[in-house]
Amino acid sequence: MIEKPVAGVKTDARPHPPGGQGAKLSLNEVAERAWKARMSPRLRAWVTQQLAKHKVSTGTKKQKGHAVLTEFRAKVPYIADPVMGEFMETPEQTLCLDEGGLCFIGTDCDGAAITLSAAMMSIGIAAMIVGASYRDPSDVPTHVYMAFEDEQGDWVYMDGTTKHPVGKVAPRLREFWVEPGEKAKTTGAGDFVGMSGAPGTLAGAPSTSSMLDLLYPGIR
Repeated sequence: MIEKPVAGVKTDARPHPPGGQGAKLSLNEVAERAWKARMSPRLRAWVTQQLAKHKVSTGTKKQKGHAVLTEFRAKVPYIADPVMGEFMETPEQTLCLDEGGLCFIGTDCDGAAITLSAAMMSIGIAAMIVGASYRDPSDVPTHVYMAFEDEQGDWVYMDGTTKHPVGKVAPRLREFWVEPGEKAKTTGAGDFVGMSGAPGTLAGAPSTSSMLDLLYPGIR
């Protein structure tokens, strides 16, 4: 399926079932990828920079969501999946955060939901993946976006591939909610990432290797 591997990138290529089965598998895949990406140093750095740019680092969760959504839309246009294919990249690849790495200037609703939910979770805000169906059969989700939890415990929608503001999405017949990290939350076992300079480099000096990449090659 993949004629030539991409250097430095782990690629998971497998058949994808059609119809409702494939759609629901995709929702779970989006949730799993968002959960893993929440620990990305590059993504967390990008999010905190956008909060500072909008002067909402100490603002409300909805203000932070607005800053993230605004900057995401400014940077990432909508690009459809391959014909008869489901394609998901990492938030770093979506936002082109890895200098010299793989960069997709655009994504579809899956990539947007992964990036936005991981972005909010990276700054301590709970997020959910939301599939939506708009026509019969309503048991087949045809779109995906996300929601984050505000200070009152309410869920606030964000859809990166539309023009709807924070808190609004298009009318739909049915929703399918998937919780990122649901299994991990039942055990209470979290994740740890500690940042430091690469071995043999001075503080603040550019580094060609990273201890984080060596210890956690999948965190990027």
